[in-house]
Amino acid sequence: MEHVDINERLLNYLRNNHRGARKAIQSKSLALRLQISGRKIRDIVNTLRCEGYPICSDDGGYYYAANRQEVMRSIRQLSGRIEKIAEAKDGLTKSLVYLPRFSSSFDRL
Repeated sequence: MEHVDINERLLNYLRNNHRGARKAIQSKSLALRLQISGRKIRDIVNTLRCEGYPICSDDGGYYYAANRQEVMRSIRQLSGRIEKIAEAKDGLTKSLVYLPRFSSSFDRL
C-alpha cells in the first residue's frame, strides 16, 4: 500500500466525507477514525490551515469548507479567540505590578 502521510489522510478524509458545516465531525471521532490523539488533530488542522486549506471548525467539529461563508465564520471564531488570548496576556502583564519579584523574569520575554 502506498504511504500517505497523516496530514494528507486527514485532509482527504475531511474533503471527501465532511464537506460543509452540516457534515462536521467531532475531534474525538476524527481521532478514533485516524487513530491519533486529539492534540495531533489540532496540530494537523493548524498546519493545513497555514498551508491554505479551508479546514473549518465550530461546535459541531471539524469540516472542509463548502463555501466562502463557512471560511469567514471560522475566521471570525479564530479572531475572537485571538482577542481573548490577548486579554489574558494583558492581564498577566498587569499582574506583574503586584508581583514585583517576577519582573526580572518577564523582562526576558
